[in-house]
Amino acid sequence: SQAVLSKPLVELGLQPTLSRIISHTQVEVELVPGGRDVEVTDDNKAEWLELHLHNKLYGSLRKAADSFREGILDVFGGSRRTCPLLVLLSPSELARLWAGACVGPEQLRRWREVAVVSQEVQKQADWFWELLEEGDEELRGGILKFATGVHRIGGVGLQCFEVQPADGGDESLPSAMTCANMLQLPRYTTKAALDKQLRKAIELCDGFQVL
Repeated sequence: SQAVLSKPLVELGLQPTLSRIISHTQVEVELVPGGRDVEVTDDNKAEWLELHLHNKLYGSLRKAADSFREGILDVFGGSRRTCPLLVLLSPSELARLWAGACVGPEQLRRWREVAVVSQEVQKQADWFWELLEEGDEELRGGILKFATGVHRIGGVGLQCFEVQPADGGDESLPSAMTCANMLQLPRYTTKAALDKQLRKAIELCDGFQVL
C-alpha cells in the first residue's frame, strides 16, 4: 500500500477503477455506485486504496461477521450488537480470550506445574523442560501443538499434561496423544538427541496435527 501511495500509478503499471475483483473469482464488486466506470488517478488513489481494503477486510465478510456477532449475543447476552460482558475487555484481552496466548515464561511455568511425569523418563523430562526454557515462543508453540494439537494456551490455561515413556532410543522420534495432552519420550541418552528428534517431529507433524 505504501508503494501505491508513494509512486505514480503509471510507474506501477496499474490502471484500476473504483471496483475490485474478488480473489480466485471473476466477480467484480463496485466500491462505490458505478465504480467500475470511475478511473483511479494519482489524485484519488488514496481513497481507492481505503475503499479497496475496507471492502476486502470487512465488507466481503460482513454476512459472516454479523452471524458470528449474533451467536455471541445469544451465548453471552446483550442487544443491538453490544455485549455487556465483552465491552469490558480491551482488544488485546479479547484476542487472548479468543485465540489464547503464546507460550511465554509464565505460561511455561504453569505448563510445568500441571505436568505429570513418569519416573521412567524423569531425566529426559528434565531435559525437555530445559529445552523449552532455552527456546523461543515459536519452538514452544510447535512443541505444544505436537503434544496437544494447539500451538497457543487458552484463557483458562493448560489443565493437564503428561510425559510418559516410549519405545526406542536416540534414533527414535517422540510420539504424542493429543486427546490426552500426552508426550511420549524414548529413553534418549543425551539432551542433544532429545532436541534433534523433538525438532524433527515438530517439522514432520506441522501440517498434520499429529505424527
